[in-house]
Parts: sequence; C-alpha cells; structure tokens
Amino acid sequence: MFLLKTWNFPAKTNMAIDVILAEVTNQPLLRLYTWARPTLSLGRHQKRVQLNVQYMKEVGIECVVRPTGGRAVLHWDELTYAFMVPSSHELAKKNLEDFHRMISERIFSALRKLDLPVEIEPRKRSIIKSPACFESPSMYEITLNGKKLVGSAQMRTKDFVLEHGSILLRTHVEEYARCLNLEAVILKDSFVGLEEVKEVSLEDLSEKLIESFGELFGPIECFTLNRELLNRVYEREVQFACPVS
Repeated sequence: MFLLKTWNFPAKTNMAIDVILAEVTNQPLLRLYTWARPTLSLGRHQKRVQLNVQYMKEVGIECVVRPTGGRAVLHWDELTYAFMVPSSHELAKKNLEDFHRMISERIFSALRKLDLPVEIEPRKRSIIKSPACFESPSMYEITLNGKKLVGSAQMRTKDFVLEHGSILLRTHVEEYARCLNLEAVILKDSFVGLEEVKEVSLEDLSEKLIESFGELFGPIECFTLNRELLNRVYEREVQFACPVS
C-alpha cells in the first residue's frame, strides 16, 4: 500500500491531488492531509445550496467543489483521508456499500486503538434534507457518544475508486451553520469532534490510521509527488473552483 501525507495544501490543490493520485496509482493508496485555510467543500452535484457568501468572505473561509458526491463539509480542525484503488485491483470490485464499510472498519479500528469509545452504526437511509453532511446520517456511520464523527463521499470511474472524508477534531458548529444559512442549534447535537471527548493529536491519529490500514492492505511504501504529477495537479485545480473563493 502506498502512503502520502500532505499538510496545509490549498483547497483546490487538495481536490486535484486526490483525483490525480487515483488516476495514476497501481495499488491501494492512502493519503492523509489537512487544509491551508478553513474550507467549505460541496458535493459535485450539490448545485442548489444557498451559501452565506458574504460571511465566508469576511472570515476567510474558502469554498471548493469536491470530485465526489455528498453534502457540504467544513474542513477546519480535522484530519482528512483519501483511499483509492485502480479498477484492476480486486477491491474495486466491491460495491459502494461494501467498499465504504471496509474503510469505515479501518477508521473504527484506528480510533479504538486510541481508546475512544466509537461505534459503527448500522446502515441508515437519510430522510434529512439538510445541505450539511454532518447533519445527515449515512451507512456504517462512525459515531462517538451517539454523534456523527466521520463524513465521507465516494467517486467511481472506469479507472478507479476513490473515497475520501473527514475525521473531526473540533466541530466549529457556529461557523458551519452560518456558511449554510442554518441555525447552529439544529446542528450542535448531530456531530462531535474528537477533542471534545479526549485530547488527540494529529500525529497520533495519523499513526493509528496508517497502522490500521496497513494491517489489511499490507506493507507501506511512501509515495512521492514528483514535479510531473504536481504539474498535472495544478492544471486540474480550476475544475474544483467555487465562486466564493
């Protein structure tokens, strides 16, 4: 399994990296990353959401459109992950649900290694029409004290399967709600950050995730973003731009 860690990249760059890596990798690849600035990401089909553009510009929250589906996520204090496999790999034969369950189980295992009382909720079908990912239940939900902790989305093409998502350290409920013109009180009981329960460093969380994924996908080989790949990334960034940025 390949591993790549990238810290504090711009929003459009992060999204382009995920897609480029998925296009070129010839084996499972796990990427762990953070964001240069607070960023609201929208699902690729989320076209009717009404954003509080003025507020976002005033406080410096960027906006980006993800290559995956799903609903809006505020990336701030979190660890973001992306896991991808080429279509030629046996894992790509798993359907959406089984692929997601496989990843959820790896994240669940990592969090349990940190002595966090997380649970995996059974499959849920969302009846909530909120534009916010963390107000919407999903299949094989990872929860902490009964609240959503991880938000994820998936992309499938004839060449690869990509799933990425966010593991929250802090929730930033007020800011998340204002970006989406929602009342904070509606969101505050829906999701939770790890640091609200236990002090967890980004380094410790990363280490346990790498260990957990390595247990299933084999020896870890560090992946390097060379100049050629970075040039491809920069060429694709515009594809994920959002008018707010």
